Amino acid sequence: MRDSALGKRGISSQARYRLGVASRTILAVFGGYVASALAAASLSLALPLPRAQAVLAATMLAFVLYCTLVIWAYSAATATRAWLLAGGLAAIPALHLLVMGAGR
Repeated sequence: MRDSALGKRGISSQARYRLGVASRTILAVFGGYVASALAAASLSLALPLPRAQAVLAATMLAFVLYCTLVIWAYSAATATRAWLLAGGLAAIPALHLLVMGAGR
């Protein structure tokens, strides 16, 4: 192969594009699930409602978060930016759950 057909890291631009789409798809499916599950668990403990209503409200909000994260995974300027946002969104409820678990 010619050097001009190779990208910065020795792979073609078509391969980089495909890896970017694969990365965004993995983020949308699995990262969205993890972030929304953590958010649902955290919100169900944090909402000042009766237990059943808090779980229902947290679950509905988690669906909204999941859909938003899937859209963001494909609309972000770079896959790295999408992964960083998803990591930040998952870290917040994870820390809340750790704090709540340590307090019990």
